[in-house]
Amino acid sequence: MAEDSESALVLLVDDHPVVRRGLAALLNGAQWVGRLVEAGTVADALRLGVLERPDAAIVDLGLPDGDGVSLIRRLRHAVPTCSVLVLTMTQDDATVQACLAAGATGYLLKESAPDALLPALRTVLDGGLVLGPRVATTALNQARRAVPAPFDLLSPRELQHVGLLAAGLSGGQIADALDVTEKTVRNQMAAILAKLGIADRVRLALLARDAGLHER
Repeated sequence: MAEDSESALVLLVDDHPVVRRGLAALLNGAQWVGRLVEAGTVADALRLGVLERPDAAIVDLGLPDGDGVSLIRRLRHAVPTCSVLVLTMTQDDATVQACLAAGATGYLLKESAPDALLPALRTVLDGGLVLGPRVATTALNQARRAVPAPFDLLSPRELQHVGLLAAGLSGGQIADALDVTEKTVRNQMAAILAKLGIADRVRLALLARDAGLHER
């Protein structure tokens, strides 16, 4: 979420209007949740994503006009600042891993307790990673192994910074893409360099490109 933002704009993606209304009722109880926009299809979700540029999206995988995993990837590409929380009935490891690889940073089952949704949404908005209690923990381990060393040491938010750097963006452009200040970007990059033991940003960018992080 933007550092100077008072409330989050959230996109709800589910093809069942009743489910969307239930989610809206839960989210409206949180002061830090602002306006909600709703979509029932992949096409509407992408259109609203580009138009509204939400801070977060809560996405069901079972949509009538396309694959939810593909939607996550396309939405994250179109709106890099949008954190994605998956809310679905599917809990197999392969699907969880595919969603995380596509850019989701949260995965809850619809059978989860209603009071789990708000903390999970807050966590992904703050750059954290959430897996529901019934989601297999092996999926997280597999997803982390899919990121080559030493970048598997980084958090999802840190990987975002490195991926944008590898794609050739300047500090100011990264700040704009992630809706943060340039000072925040500088501090984050310094922390990443220290964590990875890499001397400078140029070397970091080259290693990240070789690892394919600019394509994530």
